[in-house]
Amino acid sequence: MGWQDRSYYRDRSYGSGNPLMWLLTGSVSLGRWFGINVRVHASLIVFVALMMLFSGGVGGPLAAAKTSVVLFGIVLLHEFGHCFASRSVGGNPNEIVMYPLGGLAMADAPHRPWATFVTVAGGPLVNVLICVLAGIILVVFGFPISSVWASVVAPLHIRVIQDIPKVYEAARNAGVTADYCWFVFEISYALLLFNLLPIFPLDGGQLLQSLLWVKRGYYKATYFAAKVGIVGSVLLGLWALMGVNLLVIFIAISCFQVSLSKYRELKANGPWAYEEEEIYSAAYENLDRPKKQSARKLRAVQRQAQAARYEQEQVDAILAKVHEKGMQSLSWLERRALKRATERQRKRAGG
Repeated sequence: MGWQDRSYYRDRSYGSGNPLMWLLTGSVSLGRWFGINVRVHASLIVFVALMMLFSGGVGGPLAAAKTSVVLFGIVLLHEFGHCFASRSVGGNPNEIVMYPLGGLAMADAPHRPWATFVTVAGGPLVNVLICVLAGIILVVFGFPISSVWASVVAPLHIRVIQDIPKVYEAARNAGVTADYCWFVFEISYALLLFNLLPIFPLDGGQLLQSLLWVKRGYYKATYFAAKVGIVGSVLLGLWALMGVNLLVIFIAISCFQVSLSKYRELKANGPWAYEEEEIYSAAYENLDRPKKQSARKLRAVQRQAQAARYEQEQVDAILAKVHEKGMQSLSWLERRALKRATERQRKRAGG
């Protein structure tokens, strides 16, 4: 799931000790790992308990517990992938919260295209590494590599309906270790495919947004990704309804709400509200990207000079308006632009 830091997830007013409110808004701390706080939302605990209580079919509660543990571990590693990737580009990740619909990493990455892309890609990369490691162990234990590869390249619906029972039975016959490795492989691979769907705020939707951000700017890229997310979440929900998959239905609804909210926010604010941060994210983008060619350095310097000229023109226009009509005539956006420009001038002077 998405890694972005959303302030409304940080509300920890748990209802003054009310148990019912705790079930809705509470969480349990798992401690601080690698400098990152890890918490489990109360709804996840309730969800796992209900899944074990009402589990039927082969395995019963034991199989449900096994699935929950493996799924929890893989999702947690996925979120740590976002956090470590954020650190590699100068971010400051501080918390991971685990929910029934996935994990949420407060990655706090720099607001620039390359930093965003690296941070988002860190999660799926962990799933790829898990699949590779599990596949190597399967081959070591005598599992046919052709079966693993056939499962990877097969379409998702065929793999789920036809291949899993046959290949999973072969893994069980190969021994307990191969059995568990195949189980881990399947879950990690399914999560990888699902997360790469171009639906905002899933990783695929955020990767699409960060790739478009470089050429089209933050506003247009996010606007397009939000619209794709709305359409994609509706299609995902319809597909889940056909298979009566309640978990995917809830995920589709959540994605639709986030995409629609982002679309409305962009529509209400307009491009002007994001012009300033687009300029400076472009001007400092070269700080993130690997320095391979002198031509790239030259383009970065040119972008910085262009950003500085644009800022000066913007400040001159605002100051002229203040001189003519007074400070009270400035809009909120103009006041913010003037304040930020003043702060940057002070930093440059201090440096």
